[in-house]
Amino acid sequence: MKLNKLSAVIFIMSVILALSSSCQTNDVVLDGGEGGISESGGANQEDVPHESEAEAERLYPDLEPVDFEGYEFTFLARTLNDPDWAEWGNRDFFAESETGDTINDAVYSRNRKIEQKYNITITEIVMENDAFYAGITRAVNADDDIYDAVGMHFNHLPAQSQRGNLADVFSIPHLNLSQPWWNQGSMRDLSVNNRLFLLRSDLQILDNDAMEVIIFNKDLLKEHALEDPYQLVKKGEWTFEKLMELGRTVSKDLNGDGQMNIHDDLFGYILQADSAVSFYVSGGEKIASKDESDLPVITFGSERGYRITEYLSQMLADTENSVNLHSYEGRFPIYDEQVKMFSENRALFSWIRMRIVERLRGMETDFGILPLPKLDKEQEKYITHVNSNTGAGISVPVSAGNLDRTGMILEDLTAESRYTLQPAYYEINLIGKYARDDESREMIDIILSNTTHDIGRVYNFGEFASSMSRYGRDMVINWASQFESLGTRMQNDINRTIEAYEKLD
Repeated sequence: MKLNKLSAVIFIMSVILALSSSCQTNDVVLDGGEGGISESGGANQEDVPHESEAEAERLYPDLEPVDFEGYEFTFLARTLNDPDWAEWGNRDFFAESETGDTINDAVYSRNRKIEQKYNITITEIVMENDAFYAGITRAVNADDDIYDAVGMHFNHLPAQSQRGNLADVFSIPHLNLSQPWWNQGSMRDLSVNNRLFLLRSDLQILDNDAMEVIIFNKDLLKEHALEDPYQLVKKGEWTFEKLMELGRTVSKDLNGDGQMNIHDDLFGYILQADSAVSFYVSGGEKIASKDESDLPVITFGSERGYRITEYLSQMLADTENSVNLHSYEGRFPIYDEQVKMFSENRALFSWIRMRIVERLRGMETDFGILPLPKLDKEQEKYITHVNSNTGAGISVPVSAGNLDRTGMILEDLTAESRYTLQPAYYEINLIGKYARDDESREMIDIILSNTTHDIGRVYNFGEFASSMSRYGRDMVINWASQFESLGTRMQNDINRTIEAYEKLD
């Protein structure tokens, strides 16, 4: 390993990052007990450098400079044209020049350093929606090495990998996946039969943007003299029951028309269809997990899982106290309405993906950020689910060409991101610009250090996860009967997935 001296400023950033970066974390999935509880553990403390170590060194790949003679290293990135999803494109691969924007300039600085080391040019091709995935398939079918790496959204990973479009990252040279800039937990969560086609890492922040959290309105909390949720989190008492109890306290028909209206009235909490899977995972369960052979197995249907679904049913169907945004989908941009409603002090709590915090920068009332609630006080950890629709990792098309070169560049880019992009995202952007108090910093550390994926959601076996989201949207919920009707289909999908990977060269 190469050891570099740190300046005082970089030392502070690296210590913060070591404690809180999502890609520093070593997410541990524990499967045990009658309920098959699955929880995501925090950072491996052995991987957190002591202050004396962090002060003396940075960890870098042991890769010597290679002259690639001006090679154009190209990322393929996806963007979305729906107004509700316009901000969920990649912003972590390419920056044309410095602009003063924190994230942009960190990407620019990182890329210039790696470009100079390897005599390459880093570029990006951006495509919308389905054209993005069609572009990958065309390149693979034509054996065209136009794309060296792609920003793959989690929910599109199964189709692309099972078609044979993606390289198994375990086989790519120079990727040292034991290093802290690669997210260890996601490897365990997303591999199948010891093959992996997507990596979460410090190279990107779109996965952090997709973390699911709760925000709360401080003025409403004080006005109703309610318990401090920060203290509830610290005491391990931030649970589904507490969320519902506090939320039901504030709901009010503000316009006096006798009906609760999303545009006028005050609600306890704002939810979405995705909240169903999100809370199921935060309560310590998963739709599917993996066995000792790294093969997917259904884990939905435990006694503990049904306890969670009871709370979900109550929350999602409680129209007097909760707003379910997706029940209004198609009538207006629901995320604009969510931001408007919360900013106008008409919701105590709101379920969000972390990226939405940036849209609240103009909100006058102070708000706080919380991890998702636990099922009960006995649950050991708070668990952060990473949204499959908006979150993304890095994949490599099988047509990428020189995988030796690809692995070398990706390894160095990702390691450098640990000291540029991730501090910019966490310390300067998220904490400096958007967190409103010191407690939110502490909460964000908890959120970042306990992230996980549900392979049953990512692969949507038997479309059961989609069914959970539809239930969340339509507020017609019978979890047991739905599982009974789709259980065989889920298992058949798992079997087909395993067979598809076994057939890959």
